[in-house]
Amino acid sequence: MTDTLDLTSVRDTVLDHRTKGIPESASPFRLGDIARQGWNVLREDMPLPLMLLKRSALDHNAKVFGGYLKDNDLSLAPHGKTTMAPQIFSEQLANGAWGITAATVGQVQVMRHYGVPRVIMANQLVGRANIAAIAALINTDPGFDFYTYVDSVGHLAHMDQHLSGARLDRPLKLLIEVGAAGGRTGVRTMAEAEQVVQALAAADPARFRFAGVSAFEGAIPRVGEDPSIARDLARRVIDVARSVPAGLTGDLDELILTGGGSSFFDVIADAYKQHGLDVPVRIVLRSGCYVTNDSGGTRAAQMKAAADPGRSWKSELKPALEVWSYVQALPEPGLGFLTMGKRDVPYDAGLPVPFARYRPGEGFLELGEAEIFSTNDQHAYVRLGAGTDWKVGDMIASGISHPCTAFDKWRFMPVVDDDYNVIDGVLTWF
Repeated sequence: MTDTLDLTSVRDTVLDHRTKGIPESASPFRLGDIARQGWNVLREDMPLPLMLLKRSALDHNAKVFGGYLKDNDLSLAPHGKTTMAPQIFSEQLANGAWGITAATVGQVQVMRHYGVPRVIMANQLVGRANIAAIAALINTDPGFDFYTYVDSVGHLAHMDQHLSGARLDRPLKLLIEVGAAGGRTGVRTMAEAEQVVQALAAADPARFRFAGVSAFEGAIPRVGEDPSIARDLARRVIDVARSVPAGLTGDLDELILTGGGSSFFDVIADAYKQHGLDVPVRIVLRSGCYVTNDSGGTRAAQMKAAADPGRSWKSELKPALEVWSYVQALPEPGLGFLTMGKRDVPYDAGLPVPFARYRPGEGFLELGEAEIFSTNDQHAYVRLGAGTDWKVGDMIASGISHPCTAFDKWRFMPVVDDDYNVIDGVLTWF
């Protein structure tokens, strides 16, 4: 695939044995030359544990999710915090992403360094250094399209204070964030939203410009039990958008309605499509985990949606992330240990799920009954069923539970084909 970003410096990055996942025997090499190493994971050419990406699954997910967006006339600004990998950002943009979403100013800086043209910072912009950094990025490049959140009159005043007397070539494009009781940030009531709207109408148009309304449904209490909670939030977003006076919307090329994590994006999209606004509207999903999916909560939520006759999502994404480790000890009947732990795999939203076993010299064997039930820094505890014939040195492949806390543990991940030949590599910036 042709890069849409300038990744020359990424591919020119020199790796050696100091990088987790690179064998001691490797002479220093450019990331762009990794395929020339001739490595194969099953041949034990690389040390384990090892987190890897399956190329075929990445391509499948891009095609399936891209088709969903096209069929439903939706835009995508995937959450870049999931991967913090400019190579993946580049592929997402090449596949039609409207922009990339960040959560912090540091993430915005990485995205701009590699040329991401449009960023939604789905968070509040707070603090002198952070506000100054965004102003500098806006002033440096007239083509940089930047959006951020506002959710209170106090927050707007805070940004205004730090911009007072500062140069700002173009105003900050602000999305009013709508939240929910017990959730994260965002206005809780229509009265609060109207106060923010009034403050925006009175604000200096050289500094601030209303651009749309936003929400994130995934952090609302009980939403996993009842998707209608996400639908109600989306309707409140529309109510806020409808309350904005023509003085703030009249000169907009389009009004942004954005939301949609990786579990309820179809609920949000379907509700937003009923907006009934008399201005041009762009519906922007921010789903980030679709690109790799997982073998845990995200996949389970999407499969549940596909089985629900009331949901419009009916496709299947494939897990692209796998973590391989060795069986290192079998100290008691029914108990085994793998050579991976909290330093290597996510554990915040479920533990890894073993799905394959490979014995060097013999090939793939039956996995048997195996459940990871705990992890230490470098160990995974595995409960083994009766008759499971694991041996020390067996290679175990596990699916992970949460992409957002998988990538941050690896500076480098190999990309493999279906035979586990290393054909590329990805670097992350956390």
